[in-house]
Amino acid sequence: MKPLLVYLHGLNSSSQSGKAIQTTEYVQQHKLDIELWVPDLPVFPSDIIQCLQSHIKKSINQRDIYIIGSSLGGFLGIWLLDWLLNNGHRQKVRLALINPAVIPHERFEAYLGPQKNYHTGADWVMTEEYVDQLRLLEVEPLLSPENILLLVQTADETLDYRLAVEKYKECRAIVQEGGSHAFDDFEKILPEVFDFLTFV
Repeated sequence: MKPLLVYLHGLNSSSQSGKAIQTTEYVQQHKLDIELWVPDLPVFPSDIIQCLQSHIKKSINQRDIYIIGSSLGGFLGIWLLDWLLNNGHRQKVRLALINPAVIPHERFEAYLGPQKNYHTGADWVMTEEYVDQLRLLEVEPLLSPENILLLVQTADETLDYRLAVEKYKECRAIVQEGGSHAFDDFEKILPEVFDFLTFV
């Protein structure tokens, strides 16, 4: 089976985010022999987990799995990597984190209340239950830091990049000066991301 690449978008984003589209275009333009899955994730973490598990469980120990997680998708990517390793996945699994959220359940109190998805326009409400569900997904310690690549930009206006650098200090890291939470010029770093994900 060809490797599976899962792209996980961030909070209030979608499969139509800039980085998701750039990732898809990169796979197509370079004719990579990879199955790409870019889901529109449900809102609540428990529903996200059900979505990921139902789609990916048939791939466990059947093929290599690569994950790219942006912002909250990075937090979810850490959970997914851990879940795969704890469920007997013996083939390669690698994860690239793009300006990832670190322990978001400790920082989302300020976001409680009405929310709107940037891409779909859908309205929803962040509740204490949402935060509690995120808390259950925290992974500590990391099972395989050598299989994680961290990419951060220091001018991220949404998250403090230093938290990610400290959290993932055992992982390979690329720290770029300036930039933004969207990760400026993401398409330029994609060759390095794919080199890491697919390295034998």
